[in-house]
Amino acid sequence: MQIRELVIYGYNGKVRHLPFELGKVNIITGKSKSGKSVVGDIIDYCLGGESCNIADGVVRDNVAWYGLLLQFEHERVFVARKNPDKGQQTTGFCYIEVGEKIEVPKVCDFVSNTNVSGIEEELTKRIGISENLYTPPEGQSRLPLAANIRHALYYCFQGQDEIAAKNFLFHHQSDDFITQAIKDTSAYFLGAISEEALAMENERSILKRRLILEKRKLEENRNLMGGGSDRAISLIAEARQVGLLDEKVQIDYQNYQEMFSILQATMNWTPNNVVHSDGMDRLTFLQSRLQEMRDEFSEIGINIDNAKKFIGETTGYFSEAQHQKMRLESIGLFEQLDFNPDKCPLCSGVLEQPLPSVEMIKASIVNLDKSIANVTREQPKLRLYIDNLEQERENKREEIRLLEAEIDGIYQQEEERIRLRDINARRGKVVGRISLWVESVKNDTESEKQEQIVKKIEKCIEEIDNILDRESVEERKQSALSRIQEDMTKWAKELQLEHCDNPYRLDMNKVTVVVDKPERPVPLKQLGSGSNWVGVHLISYFALQHFFINANRPVPRFLFLDQPSQVYFPSEMDEKQIDWNEVDKMYQFIINRTNEAKGKLQVIIVDHADLKDDFFRKFVCEDWWSSDDNLVPRDWYNN
Repeated sequence: MQIRELVIYGYNGKVRHLPFELGKVNIITGKSKSGKSVVGDIIDYCLGGESCNIADGVVRDNVAWYGLLLQFEHERVFVARKNPDKGQQTTGFCYIEVGEKIEVPKVCDFVSNTNVSGIEEELTKRIGISENLYTPPEGQSRLPLAANIRHALYYCFQGQDEIAAKNFLFHHQSDDFITQAIKDTSAYFLGAISEEALAMENERSILKRRLILEKRKLEENRNLMGGGSDRAISLIAEARQVGLLDEKVQIDYQNYQEMFSILQATMNWTPNNVVHSDGMDRLTFLQSRLQEMRDEFSEIGINIDNAKKFIGETTGYFSEAQHQKMRLESIGLFEQLDFNPDKCPLCSGVLEQPLPSVEMIKASIVNLDKSIANVTREQPKLRLYIDNLEQERENKREEIRLLEAEIDGIYQQEEERIRLRDINARRGKVVGRISLWVESVKNDTESEKQEQIVKKIEKCIEEIDNILDRESVEERKQSALSRIQEDMTKWAKELQLEHCDNPYRLDMNKVTVVVDKPERPVPLKQLGSGSNWVGVHLISYFALQHFFINANRPVPRFLFLDQPSQVYFPSEMDEKQIDWNEVDKMYQFIINRTNEAKGKLQVIIVDHADLKDDFFRKFVCEDWWSSDDNLVPRDWYNN
């Protein structure tokens, strides 16, 4: 696609034609404020621009419609857009006409027959952009993007504020989201994605949308029949809680069939055997017997205490009597019992009260001795009695311990029986709910059919994924960029750009130009001087167009350059400081690259430069240095 003619229709009914030669350089030279930059704005607007960027002033005040006559390989297309009303930036009034040999309409009696989207769609189709869709990698939130004519135009325009920019390379790249759009569509325009791959990408997108719908239907069926995946997950949690499923078992909750199989397997559970026990009757007997043993144990303890107390008393009496006897023996009382009772046996003095008779004393002493003998004789019997009682008490204690152990065993057995009965009941309830769910799913024949449809779609998507290898796309993209790099590096030397002894390349991941120096890569923004920035933009755009032409990619075959020589004009009035040699070299470069394309590339330049050399003059299609020459003729607004 190239531009045969630009036309503006005045409110006064007059028409201004601006024809361009195809496949050649077309230069519009002129003074400031003559409307040079407006040419690019009109082209962009007529090719489907969202807004009219033409500044308020002479053009907006006097022009009713803007039009372009476009030349395609076998036909022409005329597009026109109405000048927006004052205060508006766009309009939906558009006109398009297609024909093999059509010319620019002589009057603007257009009846809108399309809109901006229609122009965009029509030009996208006629330039050869096939159906395509870039799908962002998983995890990224932006929407898929289809390349169209507007994306192709990023490689066709360099505005006045773009051609010498150091921070961005492409048309409109400074606008929001444009850099990402260039990244996403570059693989298509560079031919890294084949037409078959694009068709398959489109088919995959359709299949993915259909898969979502079919899965939704499947889930709805399952919800109606058995509660779907959510119900299955809930039942699995219940089964884990009551011990029907081991906590360590790993389950893929995204796999509906796996969950169904696991829940179905839990239905094989059988209750634990709970033996009927008559232990409570035995328990009553044992508790009664235990009480008897405890009573007997207490009674034996009392007898032992009494016996020990008694033996303690007799031992005290024996000790005292034995002590008295030893005292009497110490004075030989037992040997001398023939004393006078009226006299003291020790001092022979007369006693007021006579002493007991000898017989009485003797009888008392004999009785004392007998008592001591009796006590001594009975002590071993008491000790034996106590020992027997203590042995009996130990036997009772052992019997009590055994009875208590048996009672505890009965209690534990009963608790275990109750626990098993309870867990059997709980598991039985869960198994019953699972059984109901499984039966409802088994009876769901619609879901089975739907599941087969889902699996078939998933298989198709997997096959397409295997064919469409994202890495291979990146490899083809880098291969294309390496061929573009060769031209850029060669032309950087021709223009003597900074670091031109090193490779120049396009980095489409960062959307800029990089010079690969041995020490480190140097990006465009770190290259010095405006002439270098202009040179980098020129070699990049011509290298891309050279590649697009050779690879027959669907990109318009024109370049619009707005004031490429501006960096060589410090002041419009100060011609002494203009580096005419550099301007001449730049234009020679542009003309040579265009000629090398052999008619397949058209270049439209608007510039202050007005070289007098023949090589320059023969490409000038409009000269607006005269005071009367402008884009909008003076007679449109002087009258």
